[in-house]
Amino acid sequence: MFKFTKPWSFFQAGVLLLGSALVAGCGTPSLQPLGIGSNADGLSLKTSSKALFQISKTIETSAWARIERLSSNCPEFPKENARSNGRQTDPEIVEAFGTATPPSSDVLLHYAKGWDKNTGTPVLLVHGALVDANTSWALSGSKEGLLKTLTDKGMRVFAVTFAHRHGDNLLQAESIKYALTRVRQVTGAKKVDVVSHSKGTVAARALASDFRYPWMTPYQNDIRRLVLVAGPNLGMDFTFRHPIVNLALYPEKDNRLFNAPMSWSKTMIMGIWVDTSKQSMATDNGNYFPGQSQLLYRWDKKYPLPMTEQDWYTTYHGGQGFISISQGIDKAIADGGDFIETLRKHPLNKDVNLLVLAGDHADVQGILNENTGPSDGVVFVESATHTEDMLKGGAKLFAKQVLHLNHTELISNSESKDWIAKQLARP
Repeated sequence: MFKFTKPWSFFQAGVLLLGSALVAGCGTPSLQPLGIGSNADGLSLKTSSKALFQISKTIETSAWARIERLSSNCPEFPKENARSNGRQTDPEIVEAFGTATPPSSDVLLHYAKGWDKNTGTPVLLVHGALVDANTSWALSGSKEGLLKTLTDKGMRVFAVTFAHRHGDNLLQAESIKYALTRVRQVTGAKKVDVVSHSKGTVAARALASDFRYPWMTPYQNDIRRLVLVAGPNLGMDFTFRHPIVNLALYPEKDNRLFNAPMSWSKTMIMGIWVDTSKQSMATDNGNYFPGQSQLLYRWDKKYPLPMTEQDWYTTYHGGQGFISISQGIDKAIADGGDFIETLRKHPLNKDVNLLVLAGDHADVQGILNENTGPSDGVVFVESATHTEDMLKGGAKLFAKQVLHLNHTELISNSESKDWIAKQLARP
């Protein structure tokens, strides 16, 4: 059973919904195709009286035909805390959200140019942590992103930008649901292909598995192909496996690239113990990285821990080391509701076609690469290629591939982009 943790204390008396028939969700999406020119922004949203979301803002940008802000109408959608360096910084993203610190109940839907002229099954792109739709798919306006690869092949492409860089994966699954509903409304398509990367794969997988909180919308059987790129399909333990990373994260820097969780709750600085729990995954002191604690899974029995790193044992198993105090990975996994293990018990919907793309080149520039076992620099290959749990409900494994690329190259390299485009075009 999935255990609710702070800030979910008001849900702890409830039971996680295991079957979609038990609750109708916050609202029921209307999937009537939209006409062009029906209002000032060229589109009208036709929904039931219990609409899941509303379009609260629309803007046009250089990289996209339009960006819409979809705001949840569900009063149950909770607020999530974020560190100051986790705010949105892209001017277009900030304008679309209306703030640099948007609530998690908002999500941006990006329309690629040609969405209304191209053909075929629509494609929704889902980014990972720290980034947004621009940095993941348009590469800040560059013509080399997956966005251009797919649109050049005549595909109807859309993308999301999440409000919280490390948000709860089930909340982000609900945001993907809003985006899918909207894409189906504007295109008239019955199903959409979803291409997700890194942390975003977990939210997309949860949606297609109907793994959700009780108030959330049941899965609508609206995903044709689910592409998981560099996903921690069997979790990861990077933050606790590599205690040296903590030294780079403290003191906290005003830079989104350093908006990452520490595994130390206290750190020895110049001979003085400093409380760093608010920068950690601890749920009892802010819970600023809810989606990251949900990704945790122990890999120490498969790949030995790096004993050359300071406080390697106490960081992973908990306790006081020479310069740190850690609650340990087991406590963090429990705080995250033992998410990965519970997700494994929820296979994909039987009508989903699964595609998995992984990398085995640990050479990502600017980070400590995961080198204690075969990886793409962030996620172990064995985790990224794990599919058995997802297929137990009858879903089909459409394709699986390992390329000699790193974690970021898997969505930017020409070889990987061509592979994704080819798989989406297959009949």
